[in-house]
Amino acid sequence: MKKLALSGINTIIFDLGMVIIDLDKQATPRAFEKLCGSNYTNIMEKLNGEEFFEAYETGRISTDNFIERLQSEIGDGVKADQIKSAWNAMLMDIPEERFKILLEAKGKYRTYCLSNTNQLHIDFIFDKLKQERKLENLDPYFHKVYLSHEMKQRKPDPEIFETVVKEQGLQVSETLFIDDTAEHLAGASSIGLKTFHLNEGLTLEGIWSN
Repeated sequence: MKKLALSGINTIIFDLGMVIIDLDKQATPRAFEKLCGSNYTNIMEKLNGEEFFEAYETGRISTDNFIERLQSEIGDGVKADQIKSAWNAMLMDIPEERFKILLEAKGKYRTYCLSNTNQLHIDFIFDKLKQERKLENLDPYFHKVYLSHEMKQRKPDPEIFETVVKEQGLQVSETLFIDDTAEHLAGASSIGLKTFHLNEGLTLEGIWSN
């Protein structure tokens, strides 16, 4: 299995989904297909064509408006809680070993989390952290957490990486970005960041060397 090459690296930027938290990426489409029935494809094509989900991910529409629009499109009295449950269905757990790795990394490197996410997903994750670990958020595990819906920017746009680099005064040649999406890595590479593709079959605990 590939291992991280950290020689010359003093900063690590971690993606959240599939790097830190496990996802079942098909669970949310399956859940919405049940809610939408035969209209699923048409509804999703329409919303994707309008970049509706990207707008929510960059904080350009509120959670209330997000839910109300989906209720309007799906119809048949679908409840807000059904929308939330379907939307969050993909979110799984953070394995215990990854918490240990993040603390170890924070002790040796400058570490940041950079995630394309949204208010519903992050609220769900933080609620789980509070229930399971008595934590309010992920802040104890990083020097700073960057979330797309708060930044009004998203990967793979180079601007989101430039924001982190400028705000933190990073040297791109000494900074490693870990993500599971090749397109996001290309955006990071375009401004000079080092990258590692955590593609299918790899895990953070598998690539991390003590």
